Amino acid sequence: MGRKKKLSSLLLLTGSFVGGVAAGLLLAPKSGVRNRIWLSKRASNVSDWMERQGKSAQVKGKRELHKLRNNVQQGIHQHVPNLYYATENIDLSDRDIGRG
Repeated sequence: MGRKKKLSSLLLLTGSFVGGVAAGLLLAPKSGVRNRIWLSKRASNVSDWMERQGKSAQVKGKRELHKLRNNVQQGIHQHVPNLYYATENIDLSDRDIGRG
């Protein structure tokens, strides 16, 4: 239920925004050519901003993933013994292993 409400709110917000932009362009005192140039510049600015935000999010995501990987590895090393080192001093003969 909450998801439907969020989706309908998002659609209402998007529709309102698009309607507002359309009304603003129709009622603007500038000519159509000037409005298109202005809108093109703003769209380019928004596109550049979105690209920068995406790259920043990618870098932050990689950094957080690296931290998580290190934390998991440290947790494993602290709580799970290395069986090679834990058993290297155990003396076993062939008879102990069952070969003799």
